[in-house]
Amino acid sequence: MKKLLNILFFFFCITSIAQEKTVNQVKDNVENTISTATEVVSFTKILTILIVIILTWALMKLLDWFFKNLVKNFNRHRLRILRLQPVMKILVWTLAIYTLIITLFNPSAEAIYALMGSSALALGFALQDIVKNIFGGLLIILDRPFQIGDRINIKGNYGEVVNIGLRNTIVNTLDDNAVTIPNSAIISDSISNANSGALDCMVVINLWLPIDVDVTKIRKIAEEAAITSRYLNIDKPVTILFFDHFDDHAATKVVIKGYVLDARYEKLFEGDVTEAAKKAFIEAGIYN
Repeated sequence: MKKLLNILFFFFCITSIAQEKTVNQVKDNVENTISTATEVVSFTKILTILIVIILTWALMKLLDWFFKNLVKNFNRHRLRILRLQPVMKILVWTLAIYTLIITLFNPSAEAIYALMGSSALALGFALQDIVKNIFGGLLIILDRPFQIGDRINIKGNYGEVVNIGLRNTIVNTLDDNAVTIPNSAIISDSISNANSGALDCMVVINLWLPIDVDVTKIRKIAEEAAITSRYLNIDKPVTILFFDHFDDHAATKVVIKGYVLDARYEKLFEGDVTEAAKKAFIEAGIYN
């Protein structure tokens, strides 16, 4: 009986020590968790995040204002200036993200490499479309199939590129509609570029006349209509071509090719030349 009591007492002591040790471990774990949470989510770090976000937003607005006024003052170099805008925005966002990571976590080089590897793997599966658009934006900026200010035709949308972002590109059509196109769709499709980084671009104007017209007289009228337009770049040639068509009825197609001073004058030039040519055709008795 005495031996049994000793065994029970020994077992009770061991159980008490184990419980006390477990309680201490739980207490230590809770204290460590609270301490870690306090370090990660502190007032200073929250304030730092807010300041960095506000400064980044303000800097983006300042860049937009700066480039807008720079284009107004140096319109002749408009395209060269606008090419720098998306690059500057990417640099600002990269610097902001780097500042937040270093300030909040102060990771070691090994931790940064491990984070980059795991993040790339996770993003590759969870954010496939966003990652495709981001890489598409980087490819557009680096490879430059078009730039801000270019007139492009992508997926049936023709207009001026007004913004190249990391996720999408915005094209302002001739009807003044802003079309947002994902970058992943752009890099996988064919693109028609009217000016390819140049300030001027060629404009093709088609006019239809009766089949029996005097091409010598028509050529003179078409050339005068083109060279008298205030939107024409006189440093480049004007070309007049004639084609006969016999589809529905016999007709002569007159093609006028000329370069405008600025790609934004494309439709103004086309309307200007068409109006002047039609008035001259009527005065010359070309139209019945």
